Amino acid sequence: MLSQFDIFSKVKFRLSVRNNLRGNKPLLLNVGAGGTSYPGWISAEKKQLDITKPNTFSGVFPLGSIKAILAEHVVEHITEEEFIGFMIGIREFLRNDACIRIAVPDALHPSIYVRDLTRPGGLEPGADDHKEFYSVYKMRNISEKTGYKLIPVEYFDHDGLFRYKEEDWSCGYIARSFRNYRGRFTSNEDEYKKMIESTPSELRYQFSELNMSYTSLIVDFKIER
Repeated sequence: MLSQFDIFSKVKFRLSVRNNLRGNKPLLLNVGAGGTSYPGWISAEKKQLDITKPNTFSGVFPLGSIKAILAEHVVEHITEEEFIGFMIGIREFLRNDACIRIAVPDALHPSIYVRDLTRPGGLEPGADDHKEFYSVYKMRNISEKTGYKLIPVEYFDHDGLFRYKEEDWSCGYIARSFRNYRGRFTSNEDEYKKMIESTPSELRYQFSELNMSYTSLIVDFKIER
């Protein structure tokens, strides 16, 4: 049962959506926001919009109204089946030029330590609730199942090599990208050392050459035309 605060929060979110639509602004949606807020974007927490229940979108969004959806480190907390259900269920509410940007822990990160932190049931806070561990190849399978075009943005491949596109945050800003990340591996030398030492020696050069530490698997899903 929803508390009064939850009901107020849900109403406030719906009003934000309505005001955007009335103002003829592009509808940019940050789901599972976790307290993050970006200019021009509407942030939604789980109690305001549960992406595992796609039927809840019909009471909030007109068909073909959403320009972009951002989900940073969200979908690893739901099952693959629920993720696929969300991707299929949300499609009718997207504009033809819409983009869905997903960022998750990368299952192919070459550091054993990083994988142990971020895998389902991993060592870092919050990972006990992780249900899936995605690679770019698994995301490609999801794109094929759901009928979207996949555009990889940042990822490690099967050989442990880091791949990335030029910086473009029009589909959503990712704080936990290799360019923007600030956290345990940038603030704690011992943690950075654990990451590097648990990475195969022939792959360590990437971290110094690109001046990076933690990265995410980041992909965009776009409607096939």
